[in-house]
Order: sequence, then C-alpha cells, then structure tokens
Amino acid sequence: MKNRALFDHKCPTCGSWMKSETKKSEKGMDIITYSCPECGLSYSAEA
Repeated sequence: MKNRALFDHKCPTCGSWMKSETKKSEKGMDIITYSCPECGLSYSAEA
C-alpha cells in the first residue's frame, strides 16, 4: 500500500487540496509538482 501522505497535500496558503503531477527528471528521479487550483500556488519536490 502506497503512502498517500506524499500525494494528498493541502495548500499552505488557502487550505484547498492540491493536485499533484509526477514526472521523471533527467537523472531518473521522480519530481512531483503540486499545484493549487484555488489560489494558483505551485511547487515541486523530488521524491
């Protein structure tokens, strides 16, 4: 079972649920980009 805590993020600005998108970087690492549909905040994190 996957740990959903990484993926179910609430926006620190407005408290809405953020959408996440996972991509592979050139080095083969997973990069997760979180974006908030409510206030437009977005940031990336390596996983």
